[in-house]
Amino acid sequence: MHIEHRGKNLPYLLFLSGTCRRVYKHPYKNLWGHAACSICRNGKVKLQKIGLFKVLFIFFTLLLVFSNKDVSALSYKHSIIITVDGLKADSLSTANLKNLNRLLQYGSYTLHASTVIPPITLQAHTALVTGLDPRKYGIELGFWKLNFWTPILGYTDKETIFSTAKKQNLKTAMFVGKSKLKYIAPKGTVDYFKVGSDSKEIASLFCLYMEREKPNLTLIHFPEPDKTGHREGWESKDYLKALEVVDASIGFILSRVEEIGLLKDTLIVVTSDHGGLHRSHAEPHPKVVEIPWIAFGSRIKRGYRIEKEVFIYDTAPTVLFALGITPPPHWDGKPIKEIFE
Repeated sequence: MHIEHRGKNLPYLLFLSGTCRRVYKHPYKNLWGHAACSICRNGKVKLQKIGLFKVLFIFFTLLLVFSNKDVSALSYKHSIIITVDGLKADSLSTANLKNLNRLLQYGSYTLHASTVIPPITLQAHTALVTGLDPRKYGIELGFWKLNFWTPILGYTDKETIFSTAKKQNLKTAMFVGKSKLKYIAPKGTVDYFKVGSDSKEIASLFCLYMEREKPNLTLIHFPEPDKTGHREGWESKDYLKALEVVDASIGFILSRVEEIGLLKDTLIVVTSDHGGLHRSHAEPHPKVVEIPWIAFGSRIKRGYRIEKEVFIYDTAPTVLFALGITPPPHWDGKPIKEIFE
């Protein structure tokens, strides 16, 4: 048995092997783990005499951990959900998105997740945080005018990921680019809500707050791709440039979370509310309703393509599961357990 060194600020994993893998390149910085294990030296196992009771204790502990992923043993202390408004799934191959593609390389993902119908920002985000299919929370196309929330609906009255987290006394926060997103969380369930003008400001505001308060659950929303898509088109060069700006902000967040020592205990999910076609996202075209869904963290499979069909409303139950919280049983969304090691 030995420890695989996985880089600074990332946890160690136990392996039943006699060889020490001493070096592993950190995915976000040119950092290298080193130094030999306390058990093995120069690739040779050092056996230590231990009592029978200790052997049995270790055996049954490992058996319990590896045979049951439903327990909070894999729990993260923090989770960050990042929604990139209007991010088309195929843009990850057409735009220069270094950080998002690095998340694909070191995380678990699908480029064929499904958003809701109609594919509109508030409806999609409501589904994301409530874990519900839209038909279950009473919002139909007739209640919507363009892309704006109808005031008669007010704040959602459904149980959300935020209200569930608050029942466990967790700190919650939202950093968004559109003020109307305040309606997706019931009053009193988000400890800190801030609207930023663009992704750079939103990322900076979040990082300052993360360093100071260390919230357990945060939703970050980047608005630029959607705004640019409506103005210039989802096939335009300006749209790709807007994605690159957001990608840089995501890289900044990852670097800062790592620098303050929280990356190893943080699950990061990146997804979108909808794609786009020409200058709209009103029709249920594959380029509109197919969205990327990416998970990255210390206990997430690397470079793993998710086999299960993924819906945007699977996000909330997956994040709660990662935080060690049982999702509400009436939710339509289910935890995507196959992504966890």
